[in-house]
Parts: sequence; C-alpha cells; structure tokens
Amino acid sequence: MPRRKKPDPSNTLTPHEQIDLFMARGEEMWESRVRREGLKVSFNVKWDVGEEVNHQIEEPDAEDFRSFLTIFRKFISPDSPIFLPKIYNLCHQHIANDECKEFLAEARAIWLEIHQQPDSGMTVTVNGRRLLPKDVVDIWINGHYFHDDVEGMRLLESMNPFLRSATRAIFIDYVIETTKIIQHLAQTIHAAREKGWMKI
Repeated sequence: MPRRKKPDPSNTLTPHEQIDLFMARGEEMWESRVRREGLKVSFNVKWDVGEEVNHQIEEPDAEDFRSFLTIFRKFISPDSPIFLPKIYNLCHQHIANDECKEFLAEARAIWLEIHQQPDSGMTVTVNGRRLLPKDVVDIWINGHYFHDDVEGMRLLESMNPFLRSATRAIFIDYVIETTKIIQHLAQTIHAAREKGWMKI
C-alpha cells in the first residue's frame, strides 16, 4: 500500500499562528546556549613544501550544537510551517508597506545566495561534483544528525578527514549565516507589527 502523503502543517494554522510560531521558535533559538556562548567556526589549513597538509577546525560544543539544530532545521525544512520561504511569502502578502517588503525581498535574495556560495568563499568537490552549500547542509542534516539518509552517510564516510572537515565548516557557516537571516526577519516582523503594517 502506498504511503499517504502527510498534510502540510501550514494548512492547519492560520497565517497569524504561523507568524507567531516563527517568532516563538526564533526567540527559542536566539536564547539557546550555543548561540549565546558563540556560534562560530574556523577552518585553518597549514601546508609547507614537502610536508602533509595539516588542518584544524574549531567549532561549537557538539551537544549544544545538536540541540540547536533541532530548532534550526524547522526553518529550512519545506515540510515545516515556519519554513523561511513560507514566512517570507506571508510577509509579502500581509505587510502593507512597500519599503518594508522591498527590504525583506533583498534579505530573501541574500539567503538564496547563501545556498549557492558559502560566506567563506570555500568550495568542495567530491567525485567530480561540486557541492553547493545547500547540498552540504542536506548531507549533514539528513546523513549525520537526524534522518540517517544512506546516501549522505556513505558520502560522509567516504571522505578523507580533510574533506570531511571542510564540508563541516561549510555546513556550520551556513547555519550561522541563516541564523542571522532568521533574526533579521524576526526583527522586521516585530517592527512591522509595532508600526501597524502587519495586517494579520
């Protein structure tokens, strides 16, 4: 028997409830320990002629970061009622101020750029295929943290330590930059409500 398609949870919430949920989850994420204590990453490479390439990645506490991701992934999952494009669409439909909507459109474009090119400028190619940040995020989220995606798991396992660390740095960088986008959107929604521009 074929699986029944899960209903879109957005259809069970009013637009007002979706925005409220987005704001609540954003606040929860913003107040998390890993964000307060420093959500950052650095990937350092050292190489001298005739020597092996040495690398070191500095990243957030493993358990704190995993806890953070349980909230964060809701903003980037198409099945979630607070998926960023859904919230941007609601803002475009219900904010009655053209300047504010243009401001949000620019921020949304920046987020889409983050999917294609990491803020660090670093790129990774595996088996002749260049991995975009959105590909790297999918591999780590679904192949390592939450869904045990077999293809993602095997790809991570096939990587040498340097490549695995490089993709992890891109992944964490994406999380950091998207967190900034989420906070920016939350602040804009708050301001729109304060000024009476949000018509829901």
